[in-house]
Amino acid sequence: MISFIRKWLTSWPVIIMLGVLLVAFAVTGVGDPFASSAPAGSIAKVGTKTITEPELLTAFDRAVRTARERNPGLTQTDAAKQGGVTAVAQQLIGQSALEEFAKSSGLVASERAIGAAIASIPAFQVDGKFDDATYRRVLAEQRMTDRELRAGIANDILRKQLLAPVTGALGVPAGMAEPYARLLVDMHRGAVALVPIAATAPPTDAEIAKYYEANKLRFTVPERRGFRFAFIDRDQIAKSVTVSDAEIAAAFTKDPAKYGGAATRILQQVVVPDEAKAKAIAAAAATEGFAKAAERLAGFGAADIALGEQSQAAFGKATSADVAAAAFAAPVGGITAPIKTAFGWHVVRVEANGAAGKTLAQARPAILSELTARAIDTAVADVVARIEDGVDAGKSFADLAKETGLTIINQTPVTVAGAAPGTAPLSPELTAIAAKAFRHEPGDGAAVEDLGNGRLVVVETMAVVPQAAQPLAAVREAATAGAARDKAMAAARVKADAIVAQTKKTGDFKAAVAAQGLAAPQPLQGRRVDATQQGQVPPLVQAFLATPAKTVRVESSPQGWVLINVDAIEPGNLAATPGLVDASRREIASQIPDEFAGAFAAAAEKAVGVTRNEPVITAVTRRLSGEDRGAQ
Repeated sequence: MISFIRKWLTSWPVIIMLGVLLVAFAVTGVGDPFASSAPAGSIAKVGTKTITEPELLTAFDRAVRTARERNPGLTQTDAAKQGGVTAVAQQLIGQSALEEFAKSSGLVASERAIGAAIASIPAFQVDGKFDDATYRRVLAEQRMTDRELRAGIANDILRKQLLAPVTGALGVPAGMAEPYARLLVDMHRGAVALVPIAATAPPTDAEIAKYYEANKLRFTVPERRGFRFAFIDRDQIAKSVTVSDAEIAAAFTKDPAKYGGAATRILQQVVVPDEAKAKAIAAAAATEGFAKAAERLAGFGAADIALGEQSQAAFGKATSADVAAAAFAAPVGGITAPIKTAFGWHVVRVEANGAAGKTLAQARPAILSELTARAIDTAVADVVARIEDGVDAGKSFADLAKETGLTIINQTPVTVAGAAPGTAPLSPELTAIAAKAFRHEPGDGAAVEDLGNGRLVVVETMAVVPQAAQPLAAVREAATAGAARDKAMAAARVKADAIVAQTKKTGDFKAAVAAQGLAAPQPLQGRRVDATQQGQVPPLVQAFLATPAKTVRVESSPQGWVLINVDAIEPGNLAATPGLVDASRREIASQIPDEFAGAFAAAAEKAVGVTRNEPVITAVTRRLSGEDRGAQ
């Protein structure tokens, strides 16, 4: 709820959708943005650390992809226009400042902690356990080294060490939450009216030319890049992958339980600290039964001794190989002799046989599927490594494509959004590839890029077409339409301003609207608490709830000027909405950690020293938004 209030009581841009990147390191698709230390094209110097332009582009791309999970229609261009580049740059600077401050304060990330973090990442696990081969393969696919990953995780640990004590267990008293809760239940009463645009005299040549000059960006084609690319076809690579019968048999032999090949037994067990008691239970069980002996001599109930269905391997891991071997050697109903382990003395009874276990033939389909998928992943990673090694060795894209069986496709120059004058927009996938081409310069050579969902593409940027405004003659029709609308909106704005002035003077919004010969205002009322329960709140309602009492707000719309009048804001009754204060407390508490983290990062920036390269940040913003004014 507090985020609802903050969103509507401030003029923050829609970049809020991008969320917070602080203390967020992921290994499922993107490398650590601080892995490189190249000073060229830096956006900031933070302490001893340099943040480069490529690092900013990588972080911005990740932020946009994350934001698309909540807003699928968001484009990179839109995000850049809404201030996303600057926001991400600041987040990178804040992260770096925290890391530098942590290091200067003597904090360290131990190798043990780094190793534990790596082992816990699902992308590196097979059947819930860390797998070194999978780890190496994923790193190769993501074009990361072990050192880079460890450095990134170490930085993440340092940031958490700093922020956890600051942001943990922050409480919010009811007295702080109550004013916000009251804002949610206040009743806003007023009305809304429209000053429609009306036909005016056609714009003159001078007015058209003036509109063109004032809005030249609308007629400017952003920088375009021509590139060529080739998909790394996983399906095609899969055709050359084979798994032998010997490999299948070896996998089955190594871990039969994993593939259901191990026989199981239903077991009962008693573990006691001394051998004498274990022997007494085993002896008594022969005459009075295992359960009764365990209860009488050791105080174990039926649930305490029941182990359920176990394979020998799994039972051996839980106890010891000797205990498991004895249990699986005994007949059904049999009881093992006491066996000592680190846990004590074990006595096991075989209650019944479980599953017989699959044969190799029965388990073969599952094993084949798993080994084939691994082999394909390895083959794809090998192709990526061959391409990257070839680029490092100076080989051309054409030669690499021939060596690896790739098909090169040429793309004429397009913008970062995949558009060009006189041509249809590119498909979403090709637009994503175009965005990758803007990360590289002609002469950089081919580069492997990840499109997500297992799709890899090799991209080489070939040419850069600078941004340029189209001549007025080429866009005269659009300029004329724009000039005509501006002229009509200006005429309508005169009426809107007159209504605002009269309402301010007399306090009678309805009379002021009628005096301009317009349709009567439509009454409007509502509370923020009701709006928060809606999935999508109309912009008109948002503006209405953000307008102070006794004022008229003017908003443009496709139909003309919308006048929003709030006549009164009546205090609401908190008691009529039980639990609202507590809900506000929880909402504020959820926001405070981010606020404290941001404040701590700002303090860290002052402590370590930050030099921002605003021209580079501005240039990246203009390039990604397609609004680079430098070409005009």
